[in-house]
Amino acid sequence: MSVEQNKRIACELVQGLDSDHGDAVFDLLHETASWTVMAHADSFPVSGSMSKAEFVQHIKRFRQAIPSGIRITVTGVTAEADRVAVEAESTATLPNGRILNQFYHFLFEIEDGTVRRAREYIDTAHGVAVHSG
Repeated sequence: MSVEQNKRIACELVQGLDSDHGDAVFDLLHETASWTVMAHADSFPVSGSMSKAEFVQHIKRFRQAIPSGIRITVTGVTAEADRVAVEAESTATLPNGRILNQFYHFLFEIEDGTVRRAREYIDTAHGVAVHSG
């Protein structure tokens, strides 16, 4: 795959995680994909590595937990060979009335048109603050 094709796959995946997209986005993940949230388990409830099946269930639960929906916008992309870095921002009104305005950095490793490995970096302090109370 070309660098441009890899960038397209990565951007489609990130944008497809929002509430406006269905489950077809998960086809962009390889069957043996791993998704790792780069956070310490003692400070953030969603951390560590997940299989594709675990990640899909996580996203489905997350979407259901935000009835008003979540919007994700890609703000930057950098790629080299099979590695694609994507910066993004999400916004959502949580059921507790607080506004989630999260910033992300994703690093994807793409093989044969699907994402094999994903690392997600987020502002964990913001995530904990808006979800608590």
